[in-house]
Amino acid sequence: MVHRDFHTRNLLISTNNTNNINDNDFNITILDMKLCGEVGNIDETKVYGGMHYTAPEVLSGKSYTQATDIHSFGMIMYFMVTGNYPSDEIKQEEINEPKAPKCYIDLMEKCLDQNPKNRPNNIVDIYEMAEYNKNICNVLIERVELTRVSIELLQIRKLKKEKELRNESYYNAFCKFIYVLEKIKEYVEDISKIHFYRKYSKANSVKEKFIKLTEEYDNIMKDLHFTMAVDSEERRKSDEEALSEDLAEFDKYLRTMSEKVDNDKLNYIKKLLADKTFYGANKIDSKELTLPTRGKSDDKRGKGPNFIVRRILSGQEVACKLTSTTEEEMKTNTSVQEYLKFLMKLSECNHILRFYGVSKIDDVNALVFEWAHYGTLKELYEKKDIQWQYKVQIALKICRGLIFLQKAEILHHDLRCENILMTESLEPKIYNFHLVDYSTDITLSNEAINDIVRWLAPEKLINYKSKYTTQCEIFSFGVLLWELAFEKIPYRSLKVDEIKDFVIKGGREVIKFGNTTPEISKLQEDYKKVINDTWKNNPQERISFLKALNMLEELYNSVSHMFDENKPALLDENTLDLDGSKANDDLVLPDENVSLIIPKISLNEGILAYREGDHQKAWKCFEYHAENGNTVAKYWKGRYLWEGIHDGIKGREEGKELLKIAADEGYPDAQLRYAFTLKNVLGEDDNRNLFMNYITKAAEGNNDTAQYNLGDIYYKGKLNIPKDENEGIKWLKLAALHDNARAIKFLEEKKISFY
Repeated sequence: MVHRDFHTRNLLISTNNTNNINDNDFNITILDMKLCGEVGNIDETKVYGGMHYTAPEVLSGKSYTQATDIHSFGMIMYFMVTGNYPSDEIKQEEINEPKAPKCYIDLMEKCLDQNPKNRPNNIVDIYEMAEYNKNICNVLIERVELTRVSIELLQIRKLKKEKELRNESYYNAFCKFIYVLEKIKEYVEDISKIHFYRKYSKANSVKEKFIKLTEEYDNIMKDLHFTMAVDSEERRKSDEEALSEDLAEFDKYLRTMSEKVDNDKLNYIKKLLADKTFYGANKIDSKELTLPTRGKSDDKRGKGPNFIVRRILSGQEVACKLTSTTEEEMKTNTSVQEYLKFLMKLSECNHILRFYGVSKIDDVNALVFEWAHYGTLKELYEKKDIQWQYKVQIALKICRGLIFLQKAEILHHDLRCENILMTESLEPKIYNFHLVDYSTDITLSNEAINDIVRWLAPEKLINYKSKYTTQCEIFSFGVLLWELAFEKIPYRSLKVDEIKDFVIKGGREVIKFGNTTPEISKLQEDYKKVINDTWKNNPQERISFLKALNMLEELYNSVSHMFDENKPALLDENTLDLDGSKANDDLVLPDENVSLIIPKISLNEGILAYREGDHQKAWKCFEYHAENGNTVAKYWKGRYLWEGIHDGIKGREEGKELLKIAADEGYPDAQLRYAFTLKNVLGEDDNRNLFMNYITKAAEGNNDTAQYNLGDIYYKGKLNIPKDENEGIKWLKLAALHDNARAIKFLEEKKISFY
């Protein structure tokens, strides 16, 4: 059903709390349903309800759809954040922060998109956020998109098919179709998140449900006489490939997960995290914290006032982190309580730093954690070289810890080696959860952003206020793996702003290994594959944590024979040739010359550089893309050579040839430019006919400049072309309809209407 009159005056807000109108316990009721109509059975020529809330396609005479209601909802969102009715001019500055969150603005803009197909669609949105079984989800989304096209065609043809549409069996089939789509939506929601394995404990059950749904869908499509854009054999192969790849990953996970998470324990943690009541962290009597019998140089770590000191608790080494937080704040401050509660609950996982409780050291409050002998992973690799098989082991255990967090619906937000602590037995412990959203939305300071920018996903670099997703976390994990492999922070030679631009454009650190044994070389290539699959620019192309776990499990199993108690896990610094630098001692290049893969700028950026007068940048862009066969780039390179736009770059014959190539490949702008290379030599050979041929092609390709010139030539009989006013007016009118200023002026002067 479509409402057709969706606006603020048809929404009733009621609250159960009469004393507090701002209370969150309120209900919203949609009123005035008298104009509701069925999709596909609505008068296309009539506009209902408030004009200012009505979608543009309806005002143009098209029918109401769910997308038109979504547009109206976008107008309501605008009113809610600005207080202005849609009849007023929409001002972007009125909807910016802090009045509205970025996610709110993004959703509103999607709802108000002029193209109905670009407005939010529930099933497609679920796919875009999918973490797992992306291939299966994609196959189903293709069917949903096919449905959209079929419905649109049905609306166009409904007058011709009116008799068929009124058939009861057809109506029943359509109802079944809706039910199947609802089941597809539910199924996609289920299998796209990490928790799906609880509902589908066997890979076969996922497959059986998929086959049943696709068969139901395909059969009803036939019953409704909807066109199948892909033949059944091709679709069957596509379905089999999707199932084969995703279910192999799922089945492998079930078989190889050596540390299965205790779901009862996990549910207990989630329940406690959701519980608003907090009874305080464990209180440890300071007398129980004794001094070590044998002191060490690092018994006191860090800088004041938050020193970390080593103590012994019940025979175990512990780290006591001094804090300026008072006892009163621990009892009454909500954010402090949330943080302490969070630490207590996460201590259940072996791969997360254990928190014992709170105590006092010399009358100063302290948080008591398990002791990390080597400090952070970053501190460890700065002092020692870690053997490659142990790097794999560390990566695997970090991945297990992150999967535990993900199952508890927690994302770390700040993955890097500096936030991994290392015990004496080289067990990694994830810690530093200050950026985790355990209570409210986090607003990062510029200093905090600059600190973590090297590990952030490109979508977060584009917009820091965008939602942090599992795909962001897997990207950061990939950068952490690179850092662990090469034992240095990423992008050392770049400044913060340079890192942002570099990563957004697809730039990454080079993965180049030094000389080693064939066995280690094989390990490195498999490790490299994990990195490359996790830090892809497109979030949807990144692998899931379960896939990363499977890959690391396989890699770990393949090198398990390399672990030898008689051989050290850690070597002296610079013992290993991690990146090939040791082999080039006679010729050392600075990092800025060897450490980065420089991505080429996009063609659109090159065109923007041309418009801004940065011709060196534009020329390099056009030259690169032209050499790789891009038609538009050939056109631009041809223009630069023909016109001599950039100093020192001129070659009229080569430029003319490139313009002709781009013109023959069907690019209207190139057809126009090539025609004008012949303008001064029309008397030679067959150039006049060539000129008219190419400028006509450009005009037919809707190039308004070509349309104006062609019309002017015919109307006035220029260039020895026979005069034909009617032909000239035809092209001039087309140019005017494309807003060509000279064509409009010409027709107005001649008092010729171009409508």
